[in-house]
Amino acid sequence: MSRKCIGFIEVWGLASAYQAADTALKTANVRLIGYEYNGYDATIAVKIEGNVSAVKAAAIAASKAVWSIKGSLRGCVKYTIKPAVKEEVYQTLVNNKNTVGTEPQTKSGKRPQGTGKKGKWIGYWNPKECYIYE
Repeated sequence: MSRKCIGFIEVWGLASAYQAADTALKTANVRLIGYEYNGYDATIAVKIEGNVSAVKAAAIAASKAVWSIKGSLRGCVKYTIKPAVKEEVYQTLVNNKNTVGTEPQTKSGKRPQGTGKKGKWIGYWNPKECYIYE
C-alpha cells in the first residue's frame, strides 16, 4: 500500500454521513473507504483517502455541507486528517471489523450491530407538553 493520507469526518446521524461522503467525493479526487458508527452519541465517522491536499479540501467542504441538512441530527462534530500513516496504524484505524464498506466487512457478510440491549418501555410521550408519562 502506498502511504496515502486518511481523513475522518465525524458527523451526527446517517443522513449527515451520506451528505458528507457525497460532498467529499464530488469535491476532490478522494476514495471513500467506508463509515463507522461510533457508539451511543449518534456520531458516524466517514473515512476517505487520497493525497493530503485532496483529503483536506474534501474534509473542509464536507464539514460545511452537512449543515444544510434539515433536522435535529445534523452537523459536523470534527474532521481529522492523518497524512502518511504506517501500515499497522492503517489496519487499526481503517481495516477494522466496525468499518462498513471495507474488505473484512464484505467478506463476513455482517454489518455492525448495536449493543444487543432491548429498549425499555416507559410509557407514552405527549408531544404537546414534552413529558414522558410512566
